[in-house]
Amino acid sequence: MLSFYKEKIAVWSWYDFPKVSSTNDTIKEFSTKEKPVVVSAIEQTGGRGRRGRKWEPIAGNLYFTYSLEIPLSELSRYVCLIGLSLAKTIQGYTKNQEIKIKWPNDVFFAGKKITGILLEKIQGDIWAVGIGVNIVDSPKLSNLLYEATSLKEEGIITDRVDFLHRYLEQFKKDLSEYKEKGFGPLKDEWQALALNIGQQISIKNETLTKTGIFLKLDDNGYLILKTDKGEDRIVAGDLFINKEK
Repeated sequence: MLSFYKEKIAVWSWYDFPKVSSTNDTIKEFSTKEKPVVVSAIEQTGGRGRRGRKWEPIAGNLYFTYSLEIPLSELSRYVCLIGLSLAKTIQGYTKNQEIKIKWPNDVFFAGKKITGILLEKIQGDIWAVGIGVNIVDSPKLSNLLYEATSLKEEGIITDRVDFLHRYLEQFKKDLSEYKEKGFGPLKDEWQALALNIGQQISIKNETLTKTGIFLKLDDNGYLILKTDKGEDRIVAGDLFINKEK
């Protein structure tokens, strides 16, 4: 498979492909423990999101995966951190205040989804962090859980390469802060951008649905849900707005 080594971005060696099935699958062909790698593709034909949801390929959008060492005990914190860095990267392009994070790490712009993230284990503590960003256009699929938008549709003109550089530099900065100061300051930043915090929501996973008020994040990055039975710590699941009165 033909690839082109571009340069080093932050701590990652960047390889760009004309076309791949999935950047998450492609990065597994690299030795990523000793040499952190970021893989991007101009075209991605078989991209996927959480629970096997398909990413619609759109020319000009950004599809990339980078390798990251994540201690399992800190996984939920890293998941939130990845989304926070994405939101801050978008904020760097605009003064618009409508950039929010839907727990745990989906970024929304003006109430519409603009990024997607999929973490998959490579080996040991090394993870593939796959990200898709709608740079020039957004998918128009009838089965989407939320409306989608793109940077261009929101008046921001950039390209996939510029965004990739900005994001990786922002994530490196946030990761350094996390390692130096802990999760607390970054948790506060995340909560300031949280979508639906203080509102009634539903959290769904493979086996059950829980409904209550989204109170906050705890120190592990878990969602604290206030229910009729008390406070519940939610480790994983899909968040939905509960519109019932």
